[in-house]
Formats: sequence, C-alpha cells, structure tokens
Amino acid sequence: MNQLYQKGMTIKSLRVYFEPYFAGMPRPTANKTFFFLLAIISMQGIQSVRFLYTWFLKRIDTSGLNSYYYLLSQGKISRSLLN
Repeated sequence: MNQLYQKGMTIKSLRVYFEPYFAGMPRPTANKTFFFLLAIISMQGIQSVRFLYTWFLKRIDTSGLNSYYYLLSQGKISRSLLN
C-alpha cells in the first residue's frame, strides 16, 4: 500500500468505519475491497471497473485489473455496501 494512504487520518478513519464489512474476509480480499471503495469515494461514483483501475487503483495497488473483476464476480462484496 502506498505510504500516503497508510498515514492519512482520513484514510484511517474510513478503514475503521468499513472494518465491520470486512469481517471474515482474508486480508488480501479486505484490502482490495477497501481500495475499491476508496476509489469509488475518490472518483465520486462508478463509471466502470476499468475506469477506477486506470485512474486510481493501479496507482495505489500492485494487483491487476483482473483481480478486481474476480473480486466482484465472486460476490465477496455485498450489494448493500455499494448502494
């Protein structure tokens, strides 16, 4: 994870706020989910997963685009979290 995102109080507060949603998820899945939510908040919406990846996610995470598609296809993120 990028050091900027580890040290920022806003990011830490968001991580604590979303932590209950990550219960039961393995750490890599929880991190990807948090990065995905952070991208949605930062970009103020979802145009597409590719758009979020191109303009935000690939700059803070080493995971590839397909890993985010896989995360969403497996249903590991509840729809209530995205609404």
